[in-house]
Amino acid sequence: MISDPAKAREIRPAPANPVLDGLLTLTSARVLPLPSGGSYSGYAGDLSCFLVAAVQGTVTACAYAQSDVLSPGQALAFWQCGEFTVQSVGDSVCMLVQLQGELPGRLLAPRLTDGAALFPRGGGAVREAVLALAVLDQEHARVSGTSASAHAYTMLANLISGPAAPSAAGADGPLSTLVEAAVGIIQEEFPFLEGLDELADRLEVSKAHLIRTFKKKTGISPGRYITHLRVEYAKLLLQGEDVSITYVAEASGFASANYFAKVFRRETGMSPGEYMETVPRQEQKRPTRRDAFLW
Repeated sequence: MISDPAKAREIRPAPANPVLDGLLTLTSARVLPLPSGGSYSGYAGDLSCFLVAAVQGTVTACAYAQSDVLSPGQALAFWQCGEFTVQSVGDSVCMLVQLQGELPGRLLAPRLTDGAALFPRGGGAVREAVLALAVLDQEHARVSGTSASAHAYTMLANLISGPAAPSAAGADGPLSTLVEAAVGIIQEEFPFLEGLDELADRLEVSKAHLIRTFKKKTGISPGRYITHLRVEYAKLLLQGEDVSITYVAEASGFASANYFAKVFRRETGMSPGEYMETVPRQEQKRPTRRDAFLW
């Protein structure tokens, strides 16, 4: 039995039976806890599929042509999409399974749009497969590749037998659309947003409705999410050579260096100066927002 299903771990099965090569192999399975604003980046190349499931908290899953906000219990499949990023909105736990071969693409084809497919109730299928592999990994020196492929096939069968993603006109449509739009704006423009009034105006909803809907979907307020992203970006800037606290505060979207220092201490337990002493200096250009978060 797994003592803590939310603890970070990675399972890499042994090579599968040669008969399965090119058809369906499970390359890796991960349990991935992410702090608020934390991210994971991967690459789905030729005949490669990644399945991302939200287990606890809310995450965004973004590729070049597709972006979705995943609530607990939901899953997203990326098929041959190239680079993708999974980022936590609040503290979260997600599970990722990497598959290789022709079969995933064939089975997922009816659901795929721009290389991705959303499964509103698919998180359970991914979670079941990952935990089963974790148990096998504990009981044996290494999970059999053939056994892993069998679990992968069962997982895919359970996914495609489940309901399709709701349409925008469905009961969950407006909620998802609003939150996804808010998350997108925040991720791209957090250093420049003047506040939630501006965000609500751009989304054409009241501030109270935005806060209520966002918190219901993600578990945290939009203001809290903005703060998390600003602090995480500030941490990256503070690792650069010859940076000033004033510059970092301004570049991260804080009104003043004093306010930045206050918020930074509240979020991290140390001042910006103390944080700079704990991390190695990096001789590199100051990161852009895309360097920092790979959006």
